[in-house]
Amino acid sequence: MKTSLLLIAVIALLISSCAPVYVPNARNAPLFTKAGEFQGSIQFGNGIDAQGAIAVTNHIGLMGNFSYADNKSPDPDDIDDYHRHKFFEGGIGYFENEGKWCYEIFAGYGRGEGSSYDTYDFWNNNTGDPVRATGKFERYFIQPAFGLNKKVMHVAFVPRIALVDFNEFSSDDAISPYIADDDPKLFIEPAVVGKVNLMNNHMFFTFQAGFSIPVTKTYYEYRPFYVSTGIGFRIGGLKKESSETTN
Repeated sequence: MKTSLLLIAVIALLISSCAPVYVPNARNAPLFTKAGEFQGSIQFGNGIDAQGAIAVTNHIGLMGNFSYADNKSPDPDDIDDYHRHKFFEGGIGYFENEGKWCYEIFAGYGRGEGSSYDTYDFWNNNTGDPVRATGKFERYFIQPAFGLNKKVMHVAFVPRIALVDFNEFSSDDAISPYIADDDPKLFIEPAVVGKVNLMNNHMFFTFQAGFSIPVTKTYYEYRPFYVSTGIGFRIGGLKKESSETTN
């Protein structure tokens, strides 16, 4: 019964925003152990997410993320199924890893665009019909993470804070793009990230689920829920047995 209720809640969240122009990307939480560690992964959820991260010192790390989706509706009359987005970002952060417990905080900047069918007041086409619009945006983020490192599995809580600033909307039906002058919108985007370690910690199966919650009212649609799964690899860093022995 509990499983059925959870499934219904997830489906309700997924369909509550059927034409999102802003889709949050997967959270990149590397949970480094020491300098020289590099991680990369591919995840599938609200599109495809490619992630990479490297620890340049024992406490400083860099990350880069790319997200892409191109969902074309098979039925021209079912425009709610149409969505397209691409987004890339980079960040720098500080991490600590002491035994089984670790924490990190990253901050960064990204740019992207999203396309969907929706109605927008600023075009005032008088018909009320949805139009295919593409919005370009910038995003600043602060991403803390608190994790538990186990030999078999890593788990982290990642309460990301994102400032999303759409600056331009264009449409096939509009003569010229609309230059947005609204204030940037603040989103709280908490997630839980899990990594099941394989091949002596050199590969991992990863999964995550999270929310995207606007602090202020938005005039565009957004995806409120995120879930993804994927595979990644890890080179460098400490093996778990060595990390626990030296701490």
